[in-house]
Amino acid sequence: MSITLKNIIPPQPSTERNFSTHIDYDEATNSIAYPSGRNAFIRSLDNDSVVQFTGHGSSNVNVVKFSPIKNSQYLCSGDASGKVIVWGWSSNDDVVETIVKAEYQALAGPILDISWDFEGKRLCIVGEGREQYGIFISWDSGNSLGEISGHSKRINSCHFKQSRPMRCMTVSDDGSAVFYQGPPFKFTASDRIHHDQGKFIRDVEFSPNSGDYAVSVGSDRKICCFDGKTGEFIKYIEDPNETIEGGLFAVSWVDEKRFVTASADAAVRLWSVEEPKCLQKWLIPESIPYGNQQIGVIAAKDEQVVSLSLDGSLNFFKIGNDTVVKTIVGHNKGITALTVNPLVSGSYDGRVIEWEGTQPKANYYHNNLIVAIDSSTKGCISTVSWDDTLKTNGVTKFEFNDQPSIASADGTGSIAVIAGGVTLSIFNSETGEVLNSIELDRPASAIDLHKDLVAVGYEHSNIIEIFKATELTNSYKLNTALQAKPSCISISPSGRYVAAGDVSGKIILYDLENKDVKTTRWSFHTSKINCITWRPSEDGEENHVVTGSLDTNIFIYSVERPMKIVKYLNAHKDGVSVVQWKDTDTIVSAGADACIKEWSVETQ
Repeated sequence: MSITLKNIIPPQPSTERNFSTHIDYDEATNSIAYPSGRNAFIRSLDNDSVVQFTGHGSSNVNVVKFSPIKNSQYLCSGDASGKVIVWGWSSNDDVVETIVKAEYQALAGPILDISWDFEGKRLCIVGEGREQYGIFISWDSGNSLGEISGHSKRINSCHFKQSRPMRCMTVSDDGSAVFYQGPPFKFTASDRIHHDQGKFIRDVEFSPNSGDYAVSVGSDRKICCFDGKTGEFIKYIEDPNETIEGGLFAVSWVDEKRFVTASADAAVRLWSVEEPKCLQKWLIPESIPYGNQQIGVIAAKDEQVVSLSLDGSLNFFKIGNDTVVKTIVGHNKGITALTVNPLVSGSYDGRVIEWEGTQPKANYYHNNLIVAIDSSTKGCISTVSWDDTLKTNGVTKFEFNDQPSIASADGTGSIAVIAGGVTLSIFNSETGEVLNSIELDRPASAIDLHKDLVAVGYEHSNIIEIFKATELTNSYKLNTALQAKPSCISISPSGRYVAAGDVSGKIILYDLENKDVKTTRWSFHTSKINCITWRPSEDGEENHVVTGSLDTNIFIYSVERPMKIVKYLNAHKDGVSVVQWKDTDTIVSAGADACIKEWSVETQ
């Protein structure tokens, strides 16, 4: 038996209110690159291929930029700790590998933007720092190629002119745009009067190829056009017939004469630099309050434009077409609950996404972590959240007096919830009707509901207790306790076995026929067990479970051969949250990296 990665549903870009998110585009591969949590992602616009780079460790990635050298497949990414990494990727036999080429501690604070020069040799890196807000370096050696000066606050964006003579511009929270000549690059001029003082300049970009113009945008809703060779202010780009009602976050050139902007008024606009004039405008409908603010934009080939909404949605436009061509939704926060058949996922920000059909559907059913999902009833998605509610399709069916800490759905329309650590209740997940309830005599930390059984793991004694679902006063305790606090429990389809995992990574398999331990050898995980699921079987055989852990690994254990494991290491960065069998040969997993991954299980 072996596990191979079959498909990835990547997360959406990371977003933050009142800040730009820089996304980038590579024409050679027709892909976009963006940061999401502690990872950098490359996402093809032609197919479902995804590259995930996890080299930034525990720091959030803030920016990812492609090298301008065609087919080089090099990128540079910067994170919140001030580190930049130049890395490459390759694909062989559908296996994608990423390789670190260089790594530098560039600043003493977060990296906010990166720009490559047109030769693919030099980097401008800007952000926050104690003594400096940016640097010019050679990417392969890290040698300094000049200095960034003229700013008194964090620098939000930088851009190299993509032709000779070499020029660079940086823009800052101090309302100034600074112009540099080089190499080595040095301060040449600054403009502090054309953007309003006290406002933030958020983005700047030279026109492609010739670099005749440079355009900057900011929270003052102004678009300033500069001479690309001298840095002198030329004019404001404005249209008397077009009012910008929100601050501007991003700019991207379509060609030498046209560029697009993204703004807080939920609009993406196409501008002409020569007339000047607003040529086209797209408005994004609101999903959640302010979630349709446009905080990033990039122009792609064939007159395509991709923008980023504050809620993480990627919106695709075609110049000349007045409507949004398509919108890609997803998670950009860690996934905490998931069901398959149909595939529905929930994350710790309260977002629920239905993945079935031609267009995934995103819903904000809750405003806090999703504890459990039940999608077993057609047309009904029932969710339990830390916001103290049980909802069906977004409609509140039950409000808890205490926070529902853990929950488990049995796939037949019932869901067991422990609220406040001690109140065990079983609900009809569709209607919210309480079918049964009892007060436990001690706090619980794990639960599983399966048909007529409920298994509960206790936080302090590490004991597992088995209840009758229809008569919660009827129960018995298993004699052997876990080594540490129970974190996950799973009852086998027939009700014969119970697999219980703890926070140390150990799993005990109990046989309920004799109420004794079947095996204690499922102990290969090194951290908290987050999920255990039994493999479905047509002949009733119950011989395998799949497990996911905070240690990032996925294991398949065998009942008959406890020491024989099938493993996939580093399946999800920062931990596997949930793993389910889609069928006997397919596993679906999700994790703190906000990815959903589908795996093929081959029996050898």
